[in-house]
Amino acid sequence: MTMGTGGRTSGKRARYNGEIFEKVIEISCNYYKKIGAADIQKTPEPMRVLAPLDRKKGTFKACFAKQAQPDFKGVLQGGRAVIFEAKHTESNRIEQNRLTDEQVCNFNSQYELGAKCFVLVSFQMKRFYKVPWPVWEDMQGIFKKKSVNEKDLVEYRVEYKGGFIHFLNQYE
Repeated sequence: MTMGTGGRTSGKRARYNGEIFEKVIEISCNYYKKIGAADIQKTPEPMRVLAPLDRKKGTFKACFAKQAQPDFKGVLQGGRAVIFEAKHTESNRIEQNRLTDEQVCNFNSQYELGAKCFVLVSFQMKRFYKVPWPVWEDMQGIFKKKSVNEKDLVEYRVEYKGGFIHFLNQYE
């Protein structure tokens, strides 16, 4: 299937906005660390080396390996683990299948062990929602569909104020 120029442009824009969203989350995590509420860090994406280091150029060829880990992991004040995935959309809805099977398994395992797990969703980088893992996982049972819109998520809305996203409710 070929994609027209518009598809490539919108794909680039979505990736760019996703990167901006993650940067805003990192700023938020730094704020929570500064006030002693949590220490949460971006999970580095695993890479697979395709060609060894070219010592003359100082470069090597690599690609991102399939990501199974959540985007962010850390610990809340008091010792509880926290993990979450960041998902951005320019659309008016977000699909449940935006998480891989490996990520779902990882979330289920961590949640069963007592971790605070959620999916942090951005709609157009303007409105943000913290969807608890049990709600995301049972989207079909709760909402009778495998995608959600902002009306579905209204009770999970979190503020963007003071330069960061307030995704920890009174520091959990």
